[in-house]
Amino acid sequence: MRTHLHPLILAALPVALVSGAPAVADAQPAQKITIGIYAPSVEFGTAQARLAYVKALARAIEQSTGIETEAQSYANVAALVKDDVDFAIIEAQCYATNLGWKLLATANVGGSTSRPWALYSSMGPDMRSLRDKKLAYVSTGCNDAGFIDNAMLESEVAPGFFGSRVGKLDLAAAIAEVASYRTAHAVFAPVGSGKGLTKVFDTGSVPNPAFVSIGRRLSADVVNKVAAAVTRYGGGGAIASWQKPSREPYAALASRMGKVVKNGVFAPPALVRLDMRDVLVEPASAREPALPPVRQHFVRSPGARMQ
Repeated sequence: MRTHLHPLILAALPVALVSGAPAVADAQPAQKITIGIYAPSVEFGTAQARLAYVKALARAIEQSTGIETEAQSYANVAALVKDDVDFAIIEAQCYATNLGWKLLATANVGGSTSRPWALYSSMGPDMRSLRDKKLAYVSTGCNDAGFIDNAMLESEVAPGFFGSRVGKLDLAAAIAEVASYRTAHAVFAPVGSGKGLTKVFDTGSVPNPAFVSIGRRLSADVVNKVAAAVTRYGGGGAIASWQKPSREPYAALASRMGKVVKNGVFAPPALVRLDMRDVLVEPASAREPALPPVRQHFVRSPGARMQ
């Protein structure tokens, strides 16, 4: 039996149901990529230069992926994480404390992916002269005490050696606290950046900032395209380029930031061979000759003759 629909009802039905064609899903909103930068140890010169660099990198990523890309510079890592960005240029110290983030590239600064660091002072090369003095440092909020006391000082200097510590927003400000304002007396910095200050001693190598994937909403294909765009980017300036990453230097830094308890090393004793006769006392032998005790005495009377 055929069923006839009223013309008004028929007009209200979707076209797909009337024609028998499959329904078309609503178009998905266009993806959008967000990138943040928090790399206070890289000397861009000004905050504007730092923001200009990350925006130029965002444009290169947008051109490569075809996805709208926005960039923002941050004064601390907490604000960057709170904004839930997709990707970040992040200080090595902060990536070392967040190794769960996916590493995509490592910054090339000064021709290398890592830089040697040192302790610089305004009071000369003697470490003892810095006792109870003020130390300036870059306050990252990423285990700063572990970075200073363990990674830089190798757990060999008591935490109370410096009289006080003053944290600054970036490396340039920390160095100026010692070199220009003279309100602090020492600072940890990459070798060559402590101009006008005396190097007290080298403290080891630290990896350069990392480019990491923080968010999880993007597909693996998009993440790979972003990684490829970053490693191809050669904008120059404070960060000359990006290279394919290695996680080991950051994991090694994380290990160095942990406290190390050092114990004395004792040399193994020399082997000494003893003759048994040198340590044993032989008792006197019962067979040694001796005079028996005299128990009887004989007296010969005058003129008597013994038979």
